[in-house]
Amino acid sequence: MRDAQLFRKAIFFLFEICLVGAVNPVGANAQTILWSNVEGPYAGLVQLLTVNPQGNIFAATSAGMYRSTDNGKNWQASGFSLEFGADALGIDSSSNAYAGNLYEGLFESTDNGISWSKTSLDSGAQCIATISGNRICAGKWATVAISKDNGKTWTSSQVPSDYPVPVLSIAEDSAGNIYAGLKAYPASKTSPPLGGGIYISSDSGKTWELYGFFNITISSISISRTGKVFLSTGWTVYSAPLKSSHWTQNAAGLPPNILSLQTDHEGEVVAATDNSGIFVYDESLQSWKRVVPSISSSTITSAFYDPDGTTYAGTARDGIYFFDKESTAWIQCGAYPAPVTAVSFDGSGDLFAGVQGGVYERPASDKRWKRVSNDLRRGDIYRMHYAPASKRLYLASSDGLFYLPDNENSWIPSIKLWAYDYVEVPDSHYAFIGSTGGIYKGFYDLWNSYSSTIGLPTTKIYSVVTDASNNLYAGTRNDGVFVSTDGGTFWLETGINDPIIFYSVKTIAIDGGGRIFAGTDSAGAYYSDDGGKNWEYISTISGSNVTCFLVPKEFPISGTSEYFAGTADGGVFVSTDRGLSWKPANNGLTDSNVSSLLFDTQGNLYAGTSGGLFKSSIMTGVTLPRNSQPSSFSLSQNYPNPFNPTTDVRFTIADFRFVTLTVYDVLGRVVKTLVNENKSPGMYEVSFDGSTLSSGTYFYWLTAGDYIETKKMVLLR
Repeated sequence: MRDAQLFRKAIFFLFEICLVGAVNPVGANAQTILWSNVEGPYAGLVQLLTVNPQGNIFAATSAGMYRSTDNGKNWQASGFSLEFGADALGIDSSSNAYAGNLYEGLFESTDNGISWSKTSLDSGAQCIATISGNRICAGKWATVAISKDNGKTWTSSQVPSDYPVPVLSIAEDSAGNIYAGLKAYPASKTSPPLGGGIYISSDSGKTWELYGFFNITISSISISRTGKVFLSTGWTVYSAPLKSSHWTQNAAGLPPNILSLQTDHEGEVVAATDNSGIFVYDESLQSWKRVVPSISSSTITSAFYDPDGTTYAGTARDGIYFFDKESTAWIQCGAYPAPVTAVSFDGSGDLFAGVQGGVYERPASDKRWKRVSNDLRRGDIYRMHYAPASKRLYLASSDGLFYLPDNENSWIPSIKLWAYDYVEVPDSHYAFIGSTGGIYKGFYDLWNSYSSTIGLPTTKIYSVVTDASNNLYAGTRNDGVFVSTDGGTFWLETGINDPIIFYSVKTIAIDGGGRIFAGTDSAGAYYSDDGGKNWEYISTISGSNVTCFLVPKEFPISGTSEYFAGTADGGVFVSTDRGLSWKPANNGLTDSNVSSLLFDTQGNLYAGTSGGLFKSSIMTGVTLPRNSQPSSFSLSQNYPNPFNPTTDVRFTIADFRFVTLTVYDVLGRVVKTLVNENKSPGMYEVSFDGSTLSSGTYFYWLTAGDYIETKKMVLLR
């Protein structure tokens, strides 16, 4: 016993020596910008969605098949897609997954959705259902195919329809009767109505008998725990006892536009609707009750309901959402990144991302996206700006100017016009909007049109900014930059002798020294040191469509010398000489169409792109203002933890020190050195990518002079 204790102590001592002695500093460039994709917000059509008994989620989307093995926190694309989309998606009793359509055949995955292979059912499937005896049942063109060997071989039987229409739905009752619902084609000038109806087979699919609704589409079938059969025509619901043709309408409390019927694990019949939420049938009251609300401004296309756990829903445009018992609203969780056109933070540090047709919020506390698009239309979003004085987040869009008060979920319209930009004049209650017809000036929430003001053309105003003297600069369509020194009454054209007067200026920024930067949509970027009288072309920004600038005046943290520019065709550029020369900063940035740039309060740089939201994962030497500098050293727990495959580590430095931050495995071997350089006082955040590592426990060690601290992180694949 004593020898075993000594052995454990020796191993622990050796481990400590390994940790200290294994530090092998690797030089890091303090100016390196390394981007990593931020999970969400998401986009895309989710055609079908299901969950297997192990809780793994499968989603057939317009961009292929996605799956999640961690309750929707992370999603992986399988690389499998169907040219005509997925009509059928299902799981058999052995947790094999099936997906396909009528034209391309049925495909099977036996490894939890990682890889897919075509089954022998070449003619495809419109629907999939698991029935008794470990059988999988597929609906085809007025045909039902059944496999007893996990999709290897199939036996087919013809449904006696008057026309070969698709079988849309299949279900089995407790007595072994199989129900098939068929699609109906309405009458035309040249033909009567065709197809439709519900058919029943009592001999395992060998023969079929019509049980009503001839020439009516039966889109979904479900069997309750009491043995009652429910069917949906898409607009209403009918029910009948087992193997009965006496159907009665049973839709009390249920809205129209029913997507699907299903039976949950408690035997209750569940109805998913496209824009009214999810309903459960109450046998005692003989009516439907809503158990999950609708998704704001999103149309549900498919859903999986769990009365005791998490409910998932796929949407027509906005990816996948979940709703659990702790939720007050649907939270977005997949599948592929949405194009982000605007980024902002509110007064609480919550992150907002504007996408086409909506806004998503990621609270700083849990970093999960939720849709905050109440009272917004599905227009284009150009700019978001947080106003600390009024505690409002303003949004400029093709549907007008809106604002969202702190801690609210509904947007309030301020003025209805096509708005490209919004700016407030410091130390006043005046604000200006760049719109399709000029500039609007506002006092509080009262707006006046100044589009016909002397000197300013009646055209699209893409950008409006103020300088330190409250002079206004406006970027116009095809007419360059204009300036007003009297609060927007009189305007003068700048750059009379420069070609910039002929260009559309999409963005303007002014640094603390008064240098003006202007980005055009086709001729690159320019700067001016004399209030816009003369402009110099910036040749080192190779992108011709410059969409945004981020210069020190706009930093929430001071003390850095980096200037940033975003382009629609060249990614991000950085300058360290006040914007005179620029270099690409696209390491890790997989999408070069950048529409917005923004720093958070810790100095992390965010970029909104057509391929989603990105964040700089290595700090660039940002320091805090003197009155905000930390008074002590600290190392925070990584987030998320457990993680897969990336996580963030945050630390603070109280004074100027040489800092190392290193990750080790449980044997004391160096996995990666994240930081190895002098650091000024401030808060820092570094991203660690464990995609090449195996699951397990790792340690990260921070050393700053005499300060040493170690914490544990867990990689869980």
